[in-house]
Amino acid sequence: MKSLFPALRQPIEQGDSQIFETKLFLLRRFYLILVLIAITLFTGMATGFGLFFRLIYVLGLTLILGFIWNWVNLRGMEVTIDRRSKRVRVGDVVEERITIRNRSSLPKPVLEVEDLTDMPGYTNGRAISLSTRGFRSWLSTAPARKRGVYTLGPVRVSNTDAFGIFRRDRTFGGTDTLLVYPQAHDIPGFTIPSAYLSGESSSRRRSHDLTPHAASVREYAFGDSISRIHWNSTARLGKMMSKEFDLGLSSDVWILVDLHRDVQAGELDESTDEYAVSVAASLASKYLDAQLPAGLVAYGDQRYMLPAETGAGQFHRIMEFLAMSKAEGDIPLEQLLPMEEQLWGYHSSLVVITSSHHLEWVSALRELSRRRVRIAVILLDGQSFGGMFDSMAVIPELYDIGISPYLIRQGDSIPVALSSTYTIPDAATEAAS
Repeated sequence: MKSLFPALRQPIEQGDSQIFETKLFLLRRFYLILVLIAITLFTGMATGFGLFFRLIYVLGLTLILGFIWNWVNLRGMEVTIDRRSKRVRVGDVVEERITIRNRSSLPKPVLEVEDLTDMPGYTNGRAISLSTRGFRSWLSTAPARKRGVYTLGPVRVSNTDAFGIFRRDRTFGGTDTLLVYPQAHDIPGFTIPSAYLSGESSSRRRSHDLTPHAASVREYAFGDSISRIHWNSTARLGKMMSKEFDLGLSSDVWILVDLHRDVQAGELDESTDEYAVSVAASLASKYLDAQLPAGLVAYGDQRYMLPAETGAGQFHRIMEFLAMSKAEGDIPLEQLLPMEEQLWGYHSSLVVITSSHHLEWVSALRELSRRRVRIAVILLDGQSFGGMFDSMAVIPELYDIGISPYLIRQGDSIPVALSSTYTIPDAATEAAS
């Protein structure tokens, strides 16, 4: 029976329940015909009436012709896939061109073509027909609506025989990896907290980038550029020595993204976690463009941490971490802050991006502010994304410790929302509204 339905279980493994239900329906129809043949044979032998035997021949011939039709219709095909998108950002268009050629002398009336991908919100299936030696080619486009690492391909071509009894699938081509970065915005109105810290309160840290501040020398390592070689030490020690650099007297900025699964709401690009990582990407771009060392902490499906560094390479690393992160964390923000507090000192600035409605994390911020850590909070209104929790309940507590949060609701423009902090309306304003 598996030879008649060779790909019956494949859709379950791929998560395609609709195709599986179709094949299950066809399998039941096949069994029904077998039952009809058995009943007809039994009735014909019992009655000796010739019409029943003719009916058996018709049913048997139907099964044979349907199977041959289904088998032949997927032979002699050539499928080529040109995927133009490898790395995109949320909102960008993912493109691929699929071309199917019929190399046989028989036409193919109905074929179902679909690229098997795990990217959410992306569908490109269609039904086509091919004439003798004919071909069809089309460009599939769809916006990327969720950050992540996804697989495109292979292409599945399916066919059902004319009697609707058998269904067969063939796959063509390989798979490609698509990396979807979060969207980064230009946020000129957002005030960089670290800009108010003086250089006297900053510390020196090692940097992989070339900076004006040479801190020490070390033995030459493969890949070091000529500009890193310290010639005086090389001549004195008789071996190649390279310079090490630090970031100089500049304060560091840390971006903390709360990806705890219990405080997320919304779907795809209209979700709290997608807005949060988009804000984080925008902040990283702004800080690094200002030559400030920026670091990242995010607890999602795992711990994502990047020490504060400068340079274009740091921005790409942050974008890759944000792209790979998933909002599946099991550590709430009120536990995360004490766990990572050793990262932040009096020279640090911390930007917290969260939709959490728990009041306990505000108390953790109070302790950090007492240690002279400069703090900014960007709060996502969970209810506006369809959540059952009220994220804005923490705003009065934040005001009590001297923090005026930025507030972002679903549908808000991130640059506009980050241009000014949220102000609690007074009683008179609320009454007038």
